[in-house]
Order: sequence, then structure tokens, then C-alpha cells
Amino acid sequence: MCGIVGVVAPREHIEKEVVARSARQSADAHSSFPTLKDIIFSSLERLAYRGYDSSGIALLGEEGGAQRIYLEKSSGKIGRLAPKLSYLPEHASLGMGHTRWATHGPPTSINAHPHRLRGMALVHNGIIENYEELKKKAEESGITLLSQTDSEVALATLHLLAAESTFEKALLRLSEVLQGCFALVVMREAAPHSLYILKRGSPLVVGFSQEMNFCASDAYALSDLMCEVLFLEDGDVGVLEEGGYRPLAGPSKTRLPSDAVYIRSGETVELGQEHRGSKASYPYFMYKEILEQPTVLTHLLQRSVLSADGDTEGSQGPWALDEEVLGLAGLDLSRITHLHVVGCGSAYFAGMIGRYAFESQARIPCFVELASEYRYRKPCISAHTLVIAVSQSGETADTLACVRYAQSFGAQVLVVCNVAYSSIVRQATSALLMGVGPEIGVASTKAFSAQVLCLYLISQAFAARKGLAVVEEGKSIQMLCAKFKEVLALESAVKGWARKLQKQKSVLFIGRFTHAAMAYEGALKFKEITYIHAEGYPAGELKHGPLALIDGNMCVIALAPRDEHYLKVVSNIAEIKARGGRVFVLATEQDHKLSDLCEQVIQIPALSCAILQSVLFGGALQLLAYHTALILGRDVDQPRNLAKSVTVE
Repeated sequence: MCGIVGVVAPREHIEKEVVARSARQSADAHSSFPTLKDIIFSSLERLAYRGYDSSGIALLGEEGGAQRIYLEKSSGKIGRLAPKLSYLPEHASLGMGHTRWATHGPPTSINAHPHRLRGMALVHNGIIENYEELKKKAEESGITLLSQTDSEVALATLHLLAAESTFEKALLRLSEVLQGCFALVVMREAAPHSLYILKRGSPLVVGFSQEMNFCASDAYALSDLMCEVLFLEDGDVGVLEEGGYRPLAGPSKTRLPSDAVYIRSGETVELGQEHRGSKASYPYFMYKEILEQPTVLTHLLQRSVLSADGDTEGSQGPWALDEEVLGLAGLDLSRITHLHVVGCGSAYFAGMIGRYAFESQARIPCFVELASEYRYRKPCISAHTLVIAVSQSGETADTLACVRYAQSFGAQVLVVCNVAYSSIVRQATSALLMGVGPEIGVASTKAFSAQVLCLYLISQAFAARKGLAVVEEGKSIQMLCAKFKEVLALESAVKGWARKLQKQKSVLFIGRFTHAAMAYEGALKFKEITYIHAEGYPAGELKHGPLALIDGNMCVIALAPRDEHYLKVVSNIAEIKARGGRVFVLATEQDHKLSDLCEQVIQIPALSCAILQSVLFGGALQLLAYHTALILGRDVDQPRNLAKSVTVE
């Protein structure tokens, strides 16, 4: 959700580059050189994957010998902002940009960030919970608010506080006055070389290069620009200047060297190519990420699975797991008696699938919880609890809150995550890093499959410690990636289903055992990018309500692998057909009975392991959602109203 970019560059550097640009353009009319506004706009484009509905850029430029804030904003996609860049100054050395996901007020250009007020401008991620109280005070003080946002209220509050003291003291006071979750960046006409930063709850990083200094809500936005980053902590208040980052308050002030005024080191990381995403020749990120799954799952297995002789290529015989890669080496496993798995959306459904492995194979009690509800249930947590937090981005606000909540009771926390430098990874006891590369599409595909595989591998490590691991599981692992390629080869048949489903008002997904959880995930994927209502349900629950929905207009997607639950699923399909419903089946074998009952059957490659079999079914369901959305003309990568990284509750 919402993206922030801020840049501070020495004025002499900007002037030198503008002169160089002019010289190049004189020599070649088609040449171009990026100015500060170009850099900010490019970084905002990188942040677009997080989800947004408006955008804007503010630059500090000179007019008549005085500094002035120039501002351009637009609702809708960031492409609508591009033509307005020509109205922004070329020589600016200080600027910031924002992509907004609407909370307070609709997605209009007035509500878009940055907000400007009396010589200051502000961008904000998060939610100010006491904004109504602060708004009333601002209006009583004679300030006219133009937008409906809590963000402009924060700016007005800062203006009132600054009238009573120095600006830096006002900034510190603002961090105490505001309630809620926020990352704020402020620009002042009176301080042409500084950006002011406050962080609580929402992620914010500071980045450094030889030419410029940066701040952003996501290091990925700046991965082409900076050499290293400093991850700010909750409570941090500071100033980003030409020389570096100067802390005013918060953990970073004590964490970093006490004699440092301008800081270029500390808790930093270098950003590599793995943090950069490109569609290459693919039409959408989502399609590229679906097709990448055999490769990324192979890479994950090569890092995690060892044969008996330590060979990562595996064998048909006994196999072992690398507990260090799985994050288990950093835990005290001897004290763990039960597991709590927490996640949101697809991560939650991955946890539901993982639970079957933990309980049926590793024989350890496992409770799977929605991260948004976990704390409020007041779960029984102790030092014997292992909480497994699942999050692709590592910035999911509800999941991060669960991690902190569990640790307050002495629990260990293992994170399954895709981003090494994320807030959740840095907070947790230990981490299993999936390493599947950037996932840009809002609808999770390769990250979801990797999450299921990671939870399965963790469960097998627990099982092995109890002497419960079996050779058959190793065979399924070795076959997984090759079988996934066979699933992708079924794309043409899946497209046929998509053409038949495009006019549906509602679709029901059903399955049993692990495939009941996969039915939930299939329905989520379908609804979020097609905008067609879809619902997942355990097939055994049809008679307890959902059968009332079945008529000649209802389409049902049934997951029916040939396992011990197969005949029961076939009976459920017969119940649907008896009431006129249309049934499409994903199966591992196509028999005459299924063919007679169903409108169409697609045969998925078979694996003996139910958990890994569900991963293959998931690949087919991802293709179904993708092609149905494509036919309907949906924005596959950025579906309406949704965000990739949900950084507020």
C-alpha cells in the first residue's frame, strides 16, 4: 500500500548534470538525462506494484531568489502524472513523491499526496487514528483543509506545533501527538537541503549513494540508485540531508555511533539484482511469475534438500533437510510442543495446507490463524509455542503485530518470507527465506507455492527428528518441479474453461483434505483478478448450506485427485449434477464416471504426497484465474482496490 520516495541531492551535482544534459541534447536531439523529477517518477513506478489509486510529486525550486514548493498530483494510474512533470523545475535538488491507496477520502487528485500548507509539504503512509480530534483543533485555529485525508491533518498539526517552538522540536512533539501507524516525510521551503522523517509502524528506509541520499517506504523502489540502506525503527525521528541521515530521536539514535552526526553506515545492507523485477517479454508480471514456478521451486529445493550423502541433487533413497536453510538451526526445538501459523490472504491458505503436514505427518499440534484476528482472540501462547509467521513482503502490518505479540509471551517466531531485509524478518527469532525473487503481481502465485513448499519442508524436518520421515515423501519432492512443468503445458485446456466461465456471476470451488484449503485459495485468486464472486468450500460441507446455491447457472470447480477422498468427492459432484449445476473437474485420473458427471475434466499430473499435489492443482487454478481475467480485460497485475503489501491494519 502507499509508496514514499524522497531524494536529497547537492545542488552543485544537479547543476552539473543539467549542464551535461543540455550539452548532450545539443549534440543529439534524442538524448535525455534524468533529472530529480525523473528519478522520483521512476521510483514511484517501481512502487506501483504495492497498490495505489493516485500519485504526486513535490519539488523544491527557486523562484525570484526564494525557495518555492512545486506540486503536481493526479488520480488514477501513474501514467496520468507523467504529462504534468514538465511543469516541475529542472534544477531542483530536493523532492519527494507518493503513490496513495485511499483510506480517508476517495481517490481524487485533491486527496492525493503530497499535501502542501504554508511553506511545507508532506507525504504519509499509514493511518492517523486521532485525526478527527486534530482536525477540529486545526480548523478552530483558522487552518482551511482542502482534502478529506488524515494526512493533511498531520501537516496542519505540525504547522501549529512549529508556531510554538523550533521546527525540529515541533517534529519531535508531532511524533508524540499522533496516534496510529505512520511514516511521514516533510519538506520545508525554509530548509532547502533537508527532508524530515518520522516513523512508527509503517516501513521506511534511508538510502545512500555517492551522489544523493534517499528515503523510501520500500528499498526496492531505490534499488537502482543506492549503495546501502539504513532500516529505520519505530520511534525514529530524523533529518535526511546532503551529508547523510541525522537522527533526532528513536532507536536509531542509540543504535548508531553516539558521535555520528551524518551517518552512512550502521545497520545497512547492499541491494543486489535479486531485488529488481522486470516483465521481460511477458505481457504481465503475474503470467511471468506463474511460469517461473518450476524454476523457483527447484532453486528452493536445491538449497533445502540433501540426500543421505549430502548431495543436493537428491536420490530415490533416503533424504535429509538443511535445518539451517529452513531457519530451524536458530531455534530451541527441544522446548516446542505446538505450533501457531499466522498469515493473511494466500499466506493464510498456505498455512492451512501446511497444517495437514504438521499434524498428519509430523504429529505436532498446529493451529492456523488469520493474522488480523490472532491477537484479539487472546490465544494461549507460552515459551513452548512456535509461531510461524508467513508473509511474502515481510511488511504485512497484521502479521508483524502477531510476531511482536507472540514474542511478548516468550514464544519463538519463525518467519517464512521472501524479503531478507523486511521488518518481519528483522523482528523474528529466525527466518526461512524463500528466495523466489520479486513478486510484483498483486495476486500471489510463485510466492504462494513456495510458502506451501516451505511449510511442508519444515514439517518434514520435525518429522525426521521424530523418526517419522518416509522415502515416499522424498520421491514426491524430486518429482515436483518436473510435474509442475506438465501442469503449465495444460494452459490451452485451461483457456477453454476460462472462455466458459467469463460470463458467470458466481463460481464455487470445492475439495477435501489439503484440496479444501486449495479450494479457498483458488476462489481467492479467481475473485481478486476477475472480479467475479467466488467461494471456496470443503466438499463435505455442501449439504450444510452451499447446495442451496446450486442451479443451472452455478458453475463448480471441483478438485478431485485420486486419493482416499476421491470417491467422496465424486459423490459430492453427483449431488451437484442432480441439482442442475455445471461441474468442471481437476483430477489426476479421468474415469468414465467423472466424464459422465462433468462438463469437462482436466487431468493434472499425480504425486503421492497430498500437500505437494495441492501445489500442482494451485498452478492450474492460477492459470484459470489469469486467463479468465484476461478475457474480461481486467488489470491482471494491479486489480482494483487491492494492494500488494498491506502495511496498515
